[in-house]
Amino acid sequence: MPAEAGGALLAHIRYLAERIRPAIDHGLEGEARIDAAVTENVRRVRARLTAEPDLAARIADGCLGIVGARYELTSQLVRKVP
Repeated sequence: MPAEAGGALLAHIRYLAERIRPAIDHGLEGEARIDAAVTENVRRVRARLTAEPDLAARIADGCLGIVGARYELTSQLVRKVP
């Protein structure tokens, strides 16, 4: 059964959905919910990367910085996420 009909998601899609789901603010609706979820997901990914031991060591010694950003499809601009 296809995922749209309530069937199982493919493993790689399920992995992504499980990572994005906590970023969704169910108090918001429509475009505001999507915008907030994308921004929060960027923050969460940045935090996970920053916490990786190999990367954290490079960050601590000043050799690496982790920056979160969004690419806006409509404007084709990249916006840094604070």
